[in-house]
Amino acid sequence: MKSKSLLIGIVSASLLTALSFSGCSRQTPPQAPGSSSAISAQAQIPAEKSSTMKFYKASEDGLKIVPVEMKVKAADKTARNALEEMLRADRHSKYPVFPTDLTLKSISIKDETAYANFNKSLNLIKGATAESLFIAAVVDTLTEFPNIREVQITADGQPPKFQMDMTRNFKRDESYIKLEEK
Repeated sequence: MKSKSLLIGIVSASLLTALSFSGCSRQTPPQAPGSSSAISAQAQIPAEKSSTMKFYKASEDGLKIVPVEMKVKAADKTARNALEEMLRADRHSKYPVFPTDLTLKSISIKDETAYANFNKSLNLIKGATAESLFIAAVVDTLTEFPNIREVQITADGQPPKFQMDMTRNFKRDESYIKLEEK
């Protein structure tokens, strides 16, 4: 009887040891290199890491806006980053159009409308052309995002002191975009 108990104990210990070494994690079996699951997993990796963000800046002649595309981390492709890149690009252009101390204070999106609030330096933009270029650059930059259809622009929470009515929302207007010459 003692030998039977000893045998059961040894077998039980062996089974427990084997189970502990085999692990309990749920692993998927390795995929063949050409299988559709392996291909779709590989195809998703680059899209998760980088993305293309588009913003608009004033053209060299200062009469139109031109698109600028840049590679960013997918997580960095935000409306805020697009506007900040737009301002940065203007500062580094040959003839900047916007005040150098112009900054984006906040941006929020609700019901497909973006509310872009800049600092009071926005009121330093003077002249119909500069004002129109700023509006076109901001609106066309933000409406590149599929969840934004309209844009409201403010300076310290108030409508900017521009020549045109700034109390309204703006929709995308591609008439200011300079087309590539062929």
